[in-house]
Amino acid sequence: GWLKGPELEQQVEARLGRRQLLDGEAPPPFRVILSEAVLRTSLRDVGAWREQLAHLAEMAERPSITLQVLPFRAGTHGLMNTAVKFLRLPNGRVVAYTENDLRGELVEENTSVELLQRRYDAMRDLALSPAESREFILRTLEEAPCEPSI
Repeated sequence: GWLKGPELEQQVEARLGRRQLLDGEAPPPFRVILSEAVLRTSLRDVGAWREQLAHLAEMAERPSITLQVLPFRAGTHGLMNTAVKFLRLPNGRVVAYTENDLRGELVEENTSVELLQRRYDAMRDLALSPAESREFILRTLEEAPCEPSI
């Protein structure tokens, strides 16, 4: 919401590039856990919000994608204030990339990566199953208001 100009364009291009990887012939395995808050926070453009929910439900059907929802009832967890991505390098080593509102950081030190992985695993244990998560997204889509016809 606060990015503008070239920085916004760069972020959009990067995300579109990652999306192309998932749409390719041999997509890499991709796993994501989304907080219920992400799904329930509507956009100002209700139609765009509904499109995003429908897109997530569609992506959740792909065999290379595992999507889980962390419901509000899961309570607090060890990654409350951190978004984390794990990247497996060609040599098999795992690194992490963490983000908050102000910055991102590549975490390479094994002890720190292992701590983030344990916190991620604990959060995944609290999340809905992939099938339950897809149903949750579809229910959220059903509950989302439709744009009034003009």
